Amino acid sequence: SSGINAEYGGVLQVFLLSCNPQTVFFNHNSSITTNKQQPIRVFQYYNHLLLSLFAHHHRRTQTISFSLQSTSSSVMIKSLSSLPFRYGPSIRVFKRGFANNSLPKFLRIVEVGPRDGLQNEKQFIQTKDKIELINRLSTTGLKTIEATSFVSPKWVPQMSDSTQVLQGIKQNSGVSFPVLTPNIQGFKAATAAGAKEVAVFASASESFAKRNINTTIDASLVKYSEVCAAAKEQGLKVRGYVSCVMGCPYEGDVPIKKVVEVSSRLLEMGCYEVSLGDTIGVGTPGKTRELLTAILQAMPVSKVAVHFHDTYGMALSNILMSLEMGVGVVDSSVAGLGGCPYAVGASGNVATEDVLYMVKDMGIETGVDLEKLREIGVWISKLLGKTPSSKVSNALSCKAIPLPENSIIKLENPPVKTSNTQQNNTATPIINNTNSSTNSFQQQPQQQKPIKQSLAH
Repeated sequence: SSGINAEYGGVLQVFLLSCNPQTVFFNHNSSITTNKQQPIRVFQYYNHLLLSLFAHHHRRTQTISFSLQSTSSSVMIKSLSSLPFRYGPSIRVFKRGFANNSLPKFLRIVEVGPRDGLQNEKQFIQTKDKIELINRLSTTGLKTIEATSFVSPKWVPQMSDSTQVLQGIKQNSGVSFPVLTPNIQGFKAATAAGAKEVAVFASASESFAKRNINTTIDASLVKYSEVCAAAKEQGLKVRGYVSCVMGCPYEGDVPIKKVVEVSSRLLEMGCYEVSLGDTIGVGTPGKTRELLTAILQAMPVSKVAVHFHDTYGMALSNILMSLEMGVGVVDSSVAGLGGCPYAVGASGNVATEDVLYMVKDMGIETGVDLEKLREIGVWISKLLGKTPSSKVSNALSCKAIPLPENSIIKLENPPVKTSNTQQNNTATPIINNTNSSTNSFQQQPQQQKPIKQSLAH
């Protein structure tokens, strides 16, 4: 609900997201009693409402109250704004009644670090370390942890020990450990190793499908239908992924209708949800809104998850937009594990720590212990010989390290304010950095005592 002040008249534009406009109803109660008043006219199209008001009454400012009601639980008033009107000042919104009903109450984090994160690491990680990583993650409150991938070791050497990993982890109750199975052979190997949930990986880009999985989109979907049918027979859940939803490294922009088509076909096969992957991290909040608006017209929001890479630093912004549109499942990677193979030097998966920190004050529950997760991220990063890609982890880690007592540099002989003449006759101090822990301040011709300092990070 909200209200507007009108002078001469104007147009109020209401943006709606995640809803079918046909389910929205507009009610108003006008306090204008002049005979010159014209009724409010409502123009409804796509996901916008245009409320047109004409109130010509001798410059008097009148108030109109209005409310929006919907039979759809996912309706959200995204913004209220005014458009100029040629008769005078436009409508001014004096009370904004934004609805927060679309924000999920609970956010399920799908931790993809052990699979999508580690498979992009160049150095091979020992099997025991992979098992320990998953076991540690399962104690943080995470409900879904991607364990491994049953693919050909020829193509993904990092996942060559998938059977040992899946059989070596602790199967904690309440935690699912989906594994990637690109074909029926991988599915059989996964079920033989004890998999209880599998995942299939499709592409919205024809070029990416041919280069990444060596087949066409249609041919890959035929393979995945076989996996889904076999999983249904054994009572196993199947999660679907769609890559290149925001752009392709070979084709550029990917048509939204193609993303909707592939996602819908995965649902029809029996996938319980579809994760939309921004593979090269080119997405923006605007692109995210446009994509999800189309996706949510084809399927319920409960079937949608998002998977953003942080190549251009937009991952958290895109996730926030997704949350505002009602999406309640986000893929992320501890410590931001996994680089983007198509952008050299760029970061890849969004860090789970950063996602948790962003939503902690939004009234959204995750059930995940941020501090425990940070410690795991620091541990696995150290094992890989790198620093975490999570800004939150790095900030909290620095905060947790107390500064040593001698971290503040104190000059033994504080400088004395001198006249311009004296300053001109004094040489500039020379800093000698040959010793990492000692700086020697030299002044010609007299040598000052060295000042001892330590560096804290």
